[in-house]
Amino acid sequence: MYKWASILVGILLCSTMVHATDQEISHIEVMALFKNKAMVSINDKQHLLKVGEPATIGVKLIEASSKYAVLEVNGERSKYNLGNRVRASYSKSEKKKVQIYRNGNNMFRTVGSINGYPVDFLVDTGASSVALNSALAKRLGLQYKLKGEETVVSTASGKALAYSISLDQVKVGEIMLRNIDAVIIEGNDPSTPLLGMSYLGRLKLNNENQYLELEEKY
Repeated sequence: MYKWASILVGILLCSTMVHATDQEISHIEVMALFKNKAMVSINDKQHLLKVGEPATIGVKLIEASSKYAVLEVNGERSKYNLGNRVRASYSKSEKKKVQIYRNGNNMFRTVGSINGYPVDFLVDTGASSVALNSALAKRLGLQYKLKGEETVVSTASGKALAYSISLDQVKVGEIMLRNIDAVIIEGNDPSTPLLGMSYLGRLKLNNENQYLELEEKY
């Protein structure tokens, strides 16, 4: 009897472990930030994450300050601001979707990455391509002067020297696209990289008033 009880307990434990590791992450939101700590909502359940501790449901805190947190989600790192809400839902048979919520200034801002490096994005459907300033491009290691094509663009401050390049990859949520056209503008503008139509135009956009949903076309 004891032997069968031990086997049954072992089966139950294995079943519980498989269920826990297979849980899909559909929603992440940073609720509070501290030095080396962050209160993070994962699938609408709050967890206090600490730098150096093992991952919680596939989410690990890499860095945290009073301004932002860097989270590693299933092996991929992204920068999250306080209150920044990114939802991603997908399965092997479904198209990937990302929901970007309006902020207090009625703009769509989100976190993402360029060539694997975390960045903040401002969604701009009026921009023909992804755009970022030269200071950020240098920090990201983009060799825009060597590989780019010199051009001139119009900005709020007037005409500015820029370089047209192709980014290896741009990612928002779980939607990663390759070979994205971008312009690197000399100077410090735009202060926040613009997520323009060279990325957005390859997706289906659904404006649901409070949030903008990005969906894969194929």
